[in-house]
Amino acid sequence: MQQTETEYTQSLREKLEGTIPPEELEDLLSDYAEHFRMGRAEGRSEEDLWRSLGSPDDAAREIRAAHLVRKAESDRSWNNIIHAVFATLGLGLFNMVFVLVPFILLVVMLLVIFIVGISFAVFGPIAFVSSLLMLAGIPAPALTTNPAAGVFLSIGITSTGLLFIIGDYYLARFFYRVGIQYLKWNIRIITKEGE
Repeated sequence: MQQTETEYTQSLREKLEGTIPPEELEDLLSDYAEHFRMGRAEGRSEEDLWRSLGSPDDAAREIRAAHLVRKAESDRSWNNIIHAVFATLGLGLFNMVFVLVPFILLVVMLLVIFIVGISFAVFGPIAFVSSLLMLAGIPAPALTTNPAAGVFLSIGITSTGLLFIIGDYYLARFFYRVGIQYLKWNIRIITKEGE
């Protein structure tokens, strides 16, 4: 059975509808129609052009991944970056190691830093109150035997916790930007391999 331009573009349309905006889909499909038109003008068969483009399934996965990465870049949110990562995972088995593993490690690292920061930020005021109670002559558990040192130490712990939280926020923003660039690079590499 001969594979035609109409079958290719219809299959691509079905796979991408609802995934990318309609105007972007129409532009994309007209690009594919132009590819077929130019190929026929050069004397190539539709089946040969179909093979040169790869399957509509592969093309749809690549287009979806690229769209979701652009969306995550323009509208920053955890939801968008997670969708972009999982769409990129669909491009190849090799991405399980080169996309999923770094993503999981980064998320775990950011969570650990945040939890440590919260722990310090919560423990610091508790230690501060405890040191103040000891200064007032009320027995309370303390960080040190010297209540005055405990006050300064608790302020230091609280400040460290807040710095961890603030640093974690900026680290997350940095890794978000780097992650988007990495996903774009990954898509470029995979789509070039498919050519």
